[in-house]
Amino acid sequence: MELFLFARERSLLLVWTALLVAIAFLYPTWRRRVKVQELKRQHDCKDPPRYPHQDRAWGSDLARIRMDAMKNGRLFKLYESQFERYGKTFEENFRGKKLINTIEPANIQQISALAFDDYGKDPERLKAQAPFLGPSIFSNGRLWKQSRALVKPTFARAEISDMDQLASFADRFMDLIPGDGSMVDMQPLLHRLFLDVSTDFLFGRSMNSLLPETPAECTEFLEAFAQAQRWVTKRREAGWLRYRYEFDKDWKSSYTKVHRFIDQHVERALRETKDEDKTDVDSQPVRKRYVLLNEMAKQIRDPIKLRYQVLGVFMPARDTTSIAVGNTLFQLARHPHIWTKLRQTSLQLGKETLTFEKLKSLAEFRYVLLETIRLSGPAARVWRVALRDTILPLGGGSDQKSPVFVPKGTTVVMGTWCVHHDRDIWGDDVQEFKPDRWLGLKPQWEFVPFLGGPRICPAQQQVLTHAVYILVRLTQKFEAIENCDPVFEYIEKFTMGFESRNGVKVAFRQA
Repeated sequence: MELFLFARERSLLLVWTALLVAIAFLYPTWRRRVKVQELKRQHDCKDPPRYPHQDRAWGSDLARIRMDAMKNGRLFKLYESQFERYGKTFEENFRGKKLINTIEPANIQQISALAFDDYGKDPERLKAQAPFLGPSIFSNGRLWKQSRALVKPTFARAEISDMDQLASFADRFMDLIPGDGSMVDMQPLLHRLFLDVSTDFLFGRSMNSLLPETPAECTEFLEAFAQAQRWVTKRREAGWLRYRYEFDKDWKSSYTKVHRFIDQHVERALRETKDEDKTDVDSQPVRKRYVLLNEMAKQIRDPIKLRYQVLGVFMPARDTTSIAVGNTLFQLARHPHIWTKLRQTSLQLGKETLTFEKLKSLAEFRYVLLETIRLSGPAARVWRVALRDTILPLGGGSDQKSPVFVPKGTTVVMGTWCVHHDRDIWGDDVQEFKPDRWLGLKPQWEFVPFLGGPRICPAQQQVLTHAVYILVRLTQKFEAIENCDPVFEYIEKFTMGFESRNGVKVAFRQA
């Protein structure tokens, strides 16, 4: 009898234990569900349309379609068709997790500015690019704020508007362009130009890639940097399977070479700025040339932290302007009458000094540049992750006019390329190159090539000013530009941004 009672008590104890364990696990889930339902009710949220996956568990069917489109240089035409079919905000399954795509300007404003603290960079994408790229302006939270405070004032200084350094590299660049009507691919030349400009600005020493004999150190660095970028892309695409690449020798070798090059400049900057705070009170102040790394070194004395801060600036500085100018020449070669119009404006300048203020006042050049950026990037999609439960103002319901609930941890991707190709914003001629559309036009969140809010690109004005400067110099020197590419349309090539897969094959004719 006692044995029976003991067994019964033991069974009851096991039942109660199992029940308590079940409650411990299920109660938070229940409370979470109640909280979510209450939030949805308060804001009148509705679900956005969903992509009709064949692979509902992992979403691999859509991933394959997009990979094929990227290989064929048609990725953003595919995205454009998907937004037209499923709506301006739609949900998909991305590697087993919810992902929300949106091209609603109101949603982009909400993510980038109004609810800025609700979103951050995707931690999985940040892990994929480590240890090549460490804590920098691409980070989240406190690390991002520190980097932003360090970098932002740099691009507001008067020295940035000084065109003298750019002019010296532009002179060298112009000498490399044939004016006899022979074909030249401007894309690699522009990359070399702005590589020299950016390294001179960052390190105080140019790579001199425009010289007849490119230095071996420059070639090695560029090859390693390109390889490291390819590895970052591969690791991003692999998702959690990126760990199989963790000890790959090529991956480690590429980013190690990049670090070694940067570290040489970091060591020099730390050495040169060591005693700069000790000044002679009787000495006259001397205006020194502005070097970004040296300014950073005055505030960051840790060489590893400084390396990553420099890489965070070098990454966009290296290609953004060169791609923007290359894409502009791509369009002008196919619209030579606009080149003629720009040349008339540039010739009227005569020998007038091309100051920051003068370049900013050249509206026709800026319209051409903005229209190019609208049509072909170089930036195209911006990823964010919800750091807490939050709300998007539009995209829910059959009419997509209701708010959308975004759970913590959800990835939201802003399709900026598709915003710039939205017929409802730009009209039926959205696919046409028409710089005159910018006359009197002052778009806000409908045009976000540099994003907006606290994470707006701090180098926006520098990019636009440098690009206009090169276009003015080219139109002053050459009477005409001709297209030499048998493929008329723009086909994308993806690196860390988007540029023309076929290059920018043109011919110039001097007067």
